[in-house]
Amino acid sequence: MTIIGGQVHKKDVGLWALVIICFFLSVPSRAEMISTQKIAFADIEEIYSRFRMKELAEKEIELRKEKYLSEIRQVDEKIRQLEASIALEEERIVVSVSTVSAETSQIVNSTTSQASTEISTATVKTVTPAEQMEELKNQKNLLSAEAKEGLKNIKSEYMSQIMGRIYDACAEAAKEGGYALIIDKSNAVYGIPATDLTERILEKLK
Repeated sequence: MTIIGGQVHKKDVGLWALVIICFFLSVPSRAEMISTQKIAFADIEEIYSRFRMKELAEKEIELRKEKYLSEIRQVDEKIRQLEASIALEEERIVVSVSTVSAETSQIVNSTTSQASTEISTATVKTVTPAEQMEELKNQKNLLSAEAKEGLKNIKSEYMSQIMGRIYDACAEAAKEGGYALIIDKSNAVYGIPATDLTERILEKLK
């Protein structure tokens, strides 16, 4: 703006007026551009619960879980059988020792030596079942750890696959409807039914 002798030239006033008008004219166009960005929402929890793949994954996980439990139950049964066997063996040894003690005073040293050998042999026999018991318990612990880790991994794998499919379906529905953004229904404060893409996304997941 040029001022000469305290006066403003009309030419400069007109220029500034044009600049101001252009600025205000540009504001509605920017707002209009923002308003054209279509936003929709979807109930992701509902989609997940009704997704067929999720049901199949749960069945597969349940089968894997039952397989692990079956293997653990088999080891438990072996442990119970071995415990019963050890208990019977220990009872037999006690009876054998009592019998030998009663006969020791009536037989010669050679017979006593033979009886002692029998006791010693009976005692040695209990070592193998004890070792087997330890091995079975270790096997059970390993199976339990493997089951826990295996089920955790398969759940994570299926979850990744399921959410990947849901994401792809959301992207496809957004593209078809011209939506720039789809938000989860739990994070939406307000939305008209026309912008709810839940059923449309579920259709794509069939």
